[in-house]
Amino acid sequence: MMKLQIITYLLFAGLFTVSAQAALHDRGNGMIYDDELEITWLKDANYAHTSNYAANNATGSLNSSSTNIQADGSMGWDAAKAWAAQLVFHGHDEWRLPSSNLIDPGNTCCNPVDFSEGEMGHMYYNNLGNTLQDSTINKSYENGSGNTINILNLQEANYWLEEEAMAYSAWNFNAGDGFQTSFAKHMSYYAWAVHDGDVSAVPIPAAAWLFSSALIGLIGLKRKT
Repeated sequence: MMKLQIITYLLFAGLFTVSAQAALHDRGNGMIYDDELEITWLKDANYAHTSNYAANNATGSLNSSSTNIQADGSMGWDAAKAWAAQLVFHGHDEWRLPSSNLIDPGNTCCNPVDFSEGEMGHMYYNNLGNTLQDSTINKSYENGSGNTINILNLQEANYWLEEEAMAYSAWNFNAGDGFQTSFAKHMSYYAWAVHDGDVSAVPIPAAAWLFSSALIGLIGLKRKT
């Protein structure tokens, strides 16, 4: 009986222990989970283009209005937010643009904070290991165990962020040089969708149910012997 109790303890510890080292996890189905920020990214950083959403909804000319959509996936800020809001990916909705986090909404340019504090800055600097104004942009994540996560279709250009800077401008992050700034909403920039939480993970209640079922089976076998 003591041996069964030890096994039970180890199984529970393994089920509910979370790694202390922050990392990206490829969840399959085109989704990547950041366990430090607790958000899920689309693996495709220009899904608006590859899904044909941009081509099918193209409207307005380049940099013409905040609702312009270009066939290459770039679009105005309002169009980018609308694209993320309407997105349903593998059954998951409620997607959004990455947050600028600590950027001061009252500053219209380059607030002197660490650009890595924003969600896209965290991906660019902390996860992908880039530095400010890198000559070569790294677009893959190495987890230290020989497993590499490649970000697909990451444009070395500006990406819209979730927050408005002023009535006519919004925050964006440049994946080509690492700067986070604000520009007029009518500019045609790219959009990368994120979702709060680990949307592709097995829910804990389900995992716990499977564990308890297996545990009951073990106890039953123990009693029979």
